[in-house]
Amino acid sequence: MPRIAYLDIIGGISGDMLLAAIIDAGAPQDKLKSELAKVISDQFQILVTKTKRGSITATHVDIREEGDTTISRWGWEDFRHAYENSTLPSTERDNIDSIFNCLKQAEAEAHGGNAGSTHLHELGTLDTIADVAGAVIGLRLLGVEKVYSSPLPASIGTSSSSHGISASIAPATMSIIRNRNIPTRVSGNLQPSGESITPTGVAIVASIANFQPIQMRIDSVGYGAGSRNSDNPPNVLGLWVGNSTDSKPIINNTAQETGTFIDSDTALIETNLDDMTGEQLGHVMNRLLDVSALDVWLTPIQMKKNRPGVVLSVLLHRKDMHEIASIIFNETTTLGLRVRQIERLVAERDILTVHTRFGDMRVKVKKLQGKIVQVSPEYEDCSRISSGTGLSLINVMKQVQSDADDELLANSMDCSDAD
Repeated sequence: MPRIAYLDIIGGISGDMLLAAIIDAGAPQDKLKSELAKVISDQFQILVTKTKRGSITATHVDIREEGDTTISRWGWEDFRHAYENSTLPSTERDNIDSIFNCLKQAEAEAHGGNAGSTHLHELGTLDTIADVAGAVIGLRLLGVEKVYSSPLPASIGTSSSSHGISASIAPATMSIIRNRNIPTRVSGNLQPSGESITPTGVAIVASIANFQPIQMRIDSVGYGAGSRNSDNPPNVLGLWVGNSTDSKPIINNTAQETGTFIDSDTALIETNLDDMTGEQLGHVMNRLLDVSALDVWLTPIQMKKNRPGVVLSVLLHRKDMHEIASIIFNETTTLGLRVRQIERLVAERDILTVHTRFGDMRVKVKKLQGKIVQVSPEYEDCSRISSGTGLSLINVMKQVQSDADDELLANSMDCSDAD
């Protein structure tokens, strides 16, 4: 059965509260730190303490730099360089990238400017990259395949930051809630006071979690404590880890036998179009592929009154539904979209650098049950060599393919034989 996690957002959510809840639920601290070190080159400590919020015993986490006591400042490019150049699995790098893109957009909307151009204040520290990467890594260490969440608790009162006094929900946080259509509890006797949900915490939830009903069998429960010691409600975040009871044995068995994994967090959006030019449709496809679409294609159809048309199909992660739908509505003439929740079997893949007769080149690698079974040259690298040497693109790709096969497939077979 799929391993899942549920976020019980009791008093609020922040990046450090989620990281603390993951550790409290059983993620090994030593392994978590060694994996985080792949992203953070600076020396750091993960200080873990037990505390109480109300009657709940919880874990509190503090990330501290070692050595120089001056806190180093991070910018958007520093964050991107850290995770893109890490040796984490490509799927985890993509998840971290999605979270930071969510943060960049929200900060730009809240404070003006283009995404990625805003000056970082509270976010520009080691804590931010540690919380974001730590959450993604920690969930993997717990074996979690999918995350669900309760609605966010709307707090009351005001909060204070480097930008001055603000509403209890910071502008960047509210931007994420609004743009991602995140359900929020807005009334009741146990509304927290002050800032209880932070931009980093909400960006993580918006990027990796689903807000839909789920049935599960719980194996472990962890609680992460916020820094404020408020009891009404307790300033904690709960994390329940267990197995989904919504099993689909046919596809699960197929995944095990083929060495693939199940991606059940995908959707298919489709719409029929009969009044757009080829240039306009090409523009739409490029826009969708430039953002977060997994795949985009057009299928010729015959529509009413015998008019020729096309079906625009977009495969996407469900968390990107709002962004993708907005682009389609803005860039096409459609008045409605068909949406289907789907599951797909996905082979493990990665981007590796190999040494070829043209120098170091990137290749896409497909693995089944940990063994490399296919290598494909990256188009951009081959196109660059073709332009610089005058060789045809076909010839360059064939030679890179041959060199990559010799290096990677041969090594994979040797490892298999050794086993």
